[in-house]
Amino acid sequence: MSGSPKGSTAPVSDAEHLAPEEVLEKLDSMSADDKRRLRLIERRRRGGTDLGENELYSEAVCQAIVGERRCPKDESFVAFLAQSMRSIASHRRKALARTESLTEEEGRVGVERRVASDGLDPEAALIEKQSEDTIKIIYNALEGDEEAQLAVIAIAGPNKGKALRDEIGVDQAGYDYIMKRIRKILGRKFPNGFRS
Repeated sequence: MSGSPKGSTAPVSDAEHLAPEEVLEKLDSMSADDKRRLRLIERRRRGGTDLGENELYSEAVCQAIVGERRCPKDESFVAFLAQSMRSIASHRRKALARTESLTEEEGRVGVERRVASDGLDPEAALIEKQSEDTIKIIYNALEGDEEAQLAVIAIAGPNKGKALRDEIGVDQAGYDYIMKRIRKILGRKFPNGFRS
């Protein structure tokens, strides 16, 4: 789903992937709903990275234009960008986890080394990780229903009530219908519940 990342070992025909000018055409022809969906996906994927608003999206677009990530012609361009953002964010989180911050202590020649981390409370980190894992399980279970996947990403964010419905782009009846579909799909895929 992510196209062919830079350094792929399998030879791939250029005719099977979008050329840079085709990528630009796809960007120009994206609907407002697609752009809103990608903004929500970006916000969700930026968690745990040092990327600012629009930086993750911009990086995915740049990599598509310069050919670092190549979108197959038979793949949804929006899905390609979403997967690219997921991959870029994942690589960034791994890079940040490996970094070490060096600070000099006052009046000392020595250097203190600290491994970069999001927080000092392991219990809070575990709870957050379990929550993210649950969201990923639900998101993946809804494969093929982009509207439901979009709703899951929005629900995981800070908005609630009318602000949440506005973010998804539906009224209360539409929201209720999406929630009914999500419950039905999850009930069918996980009849005994699931563990993250």
